[in-house]
Amino acid sequence: MKKMTIIIIAVLTVVVVAGGFWGYKYLQDQIVDGPGMVNEVDSLVTDSVTLADDGKHTADYIRQRVDAMYACYKNPKYDSTGVRLMKHVNLDSAYCSLRYQALYKEAMEAAGDDDIVLDYDHWTNSQDDNNFTSEVGRIDQITDSTAFAEVYGKNYGNDYTIVLGLYFERGDWYVDDFLSPDRKDGEKDYFHTYIITKQKERQQKQHQEPDLNQYAE
Repeated sequence: MKKMTIIIIAVLTVVVVAGGFWGYKYLQDQIVDGPGMVNEVDSLVTDSVTLADDGKHTADYIRQRVDAMYACYKNPKYDSTGVRLMKHVNLDSAYCSLRYQALYKEAMEAAGDDDIVLDYDHWTNSQDDNNFTSEVGRIDQITDSTAFAEVYGKNYGNDYTIVLGLYFERGDWYVDDFLSPDRKDGEKDYFHTYIITKQKERQQKQHQEPDLNQYAE
């Protein structure tokens, strides 16, 4: 029995040292990577934590939440010229995640007075939403902190899908990203690229501009 125990311990030691045991990786006796594990959790990455039991992590609730976000577009009224009359609502402030708002603000600061970060309404994915109507469709990939929602929009006879990446914070769901229908491209990626591009442009401009102070008397 003693010899068998020694052999088993030796085999386990070799497996752990090799860095793999049934597909997992170990670091100081803790599983840090493997099936079902996530190294970096972001707004659009599925995590492995058990869903919060608060009644808000169901497709029905999330659908109602997103539907409320688009309430200002429902039952529209129009003036004599046919322009939609809407109560002004800052949807970004009311329904976007804090980190999305912070990144958007950073992008706008990088733009300054020289450029416009977004030249369309990302809530309707259009520049003119006078005829916009919507219906909340599929809700999927729900985790404790993330989910996806599809909003089926109709505008001037065109049907299209708006995909929202949702994030659970402050006790409810907020929009964390506005995505393309294939979910590969999002505004947050665009903001990051935009900020870096603007920083490089300013650095290049500083190197090109002559130092007029050297000519001062």
